[in-house]
Amino acid sequence: MSATLDSLFPDSRVVLLDGAMGSSLHELGWPTDQPTDLANLVRPELVEAIHAAHHGAGAQVITTNTFGALIATHDNCLEAVREGSRIARRVAGFGTRVAGSVAAFDLAANDIQAGEVVKALVEEGVDLLVFETCNKLEDAAEAIALRQRFAPALPAVISASTTDGSRPDWTRVRDIIAYVRGAGDSQIEAGLNCCRGPYNALRIALSSAPVIRWLKPSTGPPSDRVGDEVMSAFARAATRHSVRYVGGCCGANQETLTAMSTALHFAY
Repeated sequence: MSATLDSLFPDSRVVLLDGAMGSSLHELGWPTDQPTDLANLVRPELVEAIHAAHHGAGAQVITTNTFGALIATHDNCLEAVREGSRIARRVAGFGTRVAGSVAAFDLAANDIQAGEVVKALVEEGVDLLVFETCNKLEDAAEAIALRQRFAPALPAVISASTTDGSRPDWTRVRDIIAYVRGAGDSQIEAGLNCCRGPYNALRIALSSAPVIRWLKPSTGPPSDRVGDEVMSAFARAATRHSVRYVGGCCGANQETLTAMSTALHFAY
């Protein structure tokens, strides 16, 4: 039976997404020169601890540690994808959804391997797919095709991201959002992740019509990170403007999510 994103959360309340996996792994000592998905096999306890921390902070969606599977490949790529899905499911338990993460930049150039990754995520029983950091129209098209081929019953989010914050950069992101929405598939949601922090993501979301409902911004560039209080203010502001799904990308840890969860609680 086919599902939409909203049908996974039928009570209509704002949904808190989880935080960053990559930066959280590095905080715990995972080498920056090693593929993050490999941690599912080599240091699964680290991955599980991060998921558990996000879940404990109130996250209603746990995202698999599989973003790196299409960035730095290795011989155990698909095994790492499967194990990452299992770790996320163990932590999520009953009532929390598991999102299968697929790196969406240069997706069209890696379509064969991407198909294997998506297939593995679906076979492991993820509840939705999230194609993260989609930076080209052709990659958005490939994401839609992969979802239609391997996961026609699952909802999906195709999430774009800004890079330098310039006017052409914003135009590119808006073109991707328009393309995804123009596909006319109610099971596919357009979103934003990472960007250049919460302010950048929120401005783009609110300048879209209708407002982009899935926002998972970073805490900003490494040299200019915002504090948890800013992420809390972002969460409150976003939900007041019809954003339903909010979380954090690079730099957002358990403390960030706890602050955002508290902000959302008092927003009601």
